Amino acid sequence: MELKSRNEPANRATRWTPLLVWSAIGSTVGSAVPCGYCMGVINAPAVHMRSWCQQTLLANYGVSLSDATLDTLWALIVAIYLIGGVFGSACAGWAANRFGRRGCFLLSGVLLLLGSFMFVSCRWLHSVELLLIGRIVVGLGGGLVSTCLPMYHSEIAAISQRGTLGVGCAVGFSVGLVISQIFTLESVFGGEETWHYGLSSYIIFMAICYAPFCYYAESPKWLYIVKQRRDEARQMLIHLRGTDYGIDQEIDAMAAEASHKVTTRGLGDVVTDPKLMLPLLLLCSYQGGQQLSGCSAIFYYSVSIFRNGGLSSSTAAVMSLCAGNVNLAISLMSPLLMAKFNRRTLMLMSSGFCGLVMFSFAWMVEYTDKVPWFSYGTMACIFLYLIAFQLALGPMPSFIGAELFEVPSRSVALSIGNQVGWGCNFVVGFLFPSMHSWLGSWVFLVFSMFAGLVFVLTKLYLPETRGVEVTTVADLVSKGFRSKVIK
Repeated sequence: MELKSRNEPANRATRWTPLLVWSAIGSTVGSAVPCGYCMGVINAPAVHMRSWCQQTLLANYGVSLSDATLDTLWALIVAIYLIGGVFGSACAGWAANRFGRRGCFLLSGVLLLLGSFMFVSCRWLHSVELLLIGRIVVGLGGGLVSTCLPMYHSEIAAISQRGTLGVGCAVGFSVGLVISQIFTLESVFGGEETWHYGLSSYIIFMAICYAPFCYYAESPKWLYIVKQRRDEARQMLIHLRGTDYGIDQEIDAMAAEASHKVTTRGLGDVVTDPKLMLPLLLLCSYQGGQQLSGCSAIFYYSVSIFRNGGLSSSTAAVMSLCAGNVNLAISLMSPLLMAKFNRRTLMLMSSGFCGLVMFSFAWMVEYTDKVPWFSYGTMACIFLYLIAFQLALGPMPSFIGAELFEVPSRSVALSIGNQVGWGCNFVVGFLFPSMHSWLGSWVFLVFSMFAGLVFVLTKLYLPETRGVEVTTVADLVSKGFRSKVIK
């Protein structure tokens, strides 16, 4: 029987106040949506961008790229965003403690703004180098966002609201992916003369959501535990909850987390603490497994997969947009799912079905020539995979760390987890074309195996965290592989 403890006091305030709602929505639309946009924006206009890169390098340097060299350059343009994400995540733990969760939101905005100027200018200045620099700069911003935004949302939310707000970052990324697919349609900004406008159009969302930045709430936990500004933290909690009723319980919970001798812990402290071994393994496995289960290959190369299924280029782009809309529709259900269902149950269903669908996808792709209707089966598998993925494997890794780690260790642990996630995303984005050439359709069996590993780890070691105080969860996983997480 799974743990179903609900340690939340019955009298704790759980109102959705304007400050809480605006801080959550504004930070998501202003940062997560642009980062998701940058992740998917170069899928549809790839043909035009590759041609521009080849012509620009020939004109600037007299270099004529072979098809293989052009493929490598394009893989680098796709994946260098993820390299930036790795470095952004590496800095995020320090930045979250130094500048605050809200301060990291502002810092990521500066990086995303610089990137948009580089994107819109690279074609005017005939500079492939500026395109590459812009991709790595927005990647740095993406790394900060993916680490700090889930932390921010979980720390401004009451415990019963934690699951609903915790998926905000993942939902924002999904929304950004779909918007990028719409903006880069051939008839919008995906044409030969307009693709650079498509790359930078996410600035619209930033302009709307960063303008009222000074009105967003700061994390009460950061104020109380890290900065030890206790009175200010209490006032922020009252503003977020809309009342001082039940505030004492939240203050007591923060005081319990602040009872450690240190208010923050460094990288060495976190990775060498045996009590943090299991939660760190779970977090890194979820972040890495999210990417290695095949989602990155589908997001980056969905148009190519649909074309290989026999569709024309224009139809493949439309089908990719449909897949993105399915992904978005299910992701928008994530707040409800996380609020109503246990984390363990959702992750077991999600990882299990993703593994089975990827297994089926591999066999269907391999034998499409012999069984013609398998081409339709492969397309169906993409949609089924996205549905299963967004049940938990998509949204949960972004916030589960905030439910496994107490505040002193949280920022560093989330930074480590996101580095693993961005790194695995880079490996798939950069190596998938080569792996596909080497292994053929059997590369999807590798993705299926990683989804299976996530299933096993969840079954054996993930405690139920919905509605449970972080201190209780941390104690449950403090004994490493000897932890008894199911009662």
